[in-house]
Amino acid sequence: MSQHSRKRLTSGRKTLLGVSALAASGLAVGLLVTPSAVAEGTGAAEAQKQSDAAAADASAAKTAAPKTLTARSAGPTVVSGVTVNGSDSAAVGTKNTQTITVKWNLSGGTTLYGSHASIWRGTDRGSGLERFINSEQFDAGTDPCVRSGDATFSCTATFKMDPRSDLKNEDAGAWKIRLWAVTDSVTDVDTDNARTWYLKRWSRLSNNAAPEPVAKGRTITITGKLERANWDTYKYAGYTRQIVRLQERSLTGSYATTSSHRTGTGSQAGVEKKTRTATTDRCYRYKFEGTSTTPPVSGTGDCVDVR
Repeated sequence: MSQHSRKRLTSGRKTLLGVSALAASGLAVGLLVTPSAVAEGTGAAEAQKQSDAAAADASAAKTAAPKTLTARSAGPTVVSGVTVNGSDSAAVGTKNTQTITVKWNLSGGTTLYGSHASIWRGTDRGSGLERFINSEQFDAGTDPCVRSGDATFSCTATFKMDPRSDLKNEDAGAWKIRLWAVTDSVTDVDTDNARTWYLKRWSRLSNNAAPEPVAKGRTITITGKLERANWDTYKYAGYTRQIVRLQERSLTGSYATTSSHRTGTGSQAGVEKKTRTATTDRCYRYKFEGTSTTPPVSGTGDCVDVR
């Protein structure tokens, strides 16, 4: 247990430990809860309940703080700079556990009573909740935020995603961030969608230009295959009916798109094959721009010696 006060959930009931004393010291109030849905299989609803209870505990700590410490700023608590892995998406393959990092900044209050981020999927947190996952920091009862100024805090929450135990193909696509923060400002933050982000199935794209070397005037065939992670089978499979761009360049130039095509289906799932007439030494590659469920990827260029 750190220097911050902790709150424990026991059979759905909250027990507040030493909040008033710690609030009087001006320290942030940390939160300790039972393990999340991913760790214990308690389900999305239970993980959401734990997050809601922790937010309520932080609000109670604020209310219980001595009046001398609650001469609150006239402004609101402000959340900014919310990112997922530095942008708005994260990709997971078929074998390795990936760490998803959510960062955010808080301003407007000099005392922080608590703040946490959770990731969830569904139409709404009421009747349409499908997944709800609390962070490693939340599970461990550690504070995700550190003071970065007189009335500012920088926060980081991490989530582990194991494709073999945590994910199914249906989990790819749009997710949201539930984020709450309680400070000594007049108003606090509790939002179901601090940011929409995308969990994606890792992609890979091969390409090969042949034959090489090749006589001038002969035909060059550029073959590629677009694949993405399958979280149901833990293998990679061809991504069908997707637009890929054939790009070319000289040996010293930059790649430029010369044509666009759709990948094959059936026994040719994800396959792309195009031909060019050999005129001079050139390099070829395929490029995929990505979708809401699959990240962009470019093949490694293959250069052909024309003789």
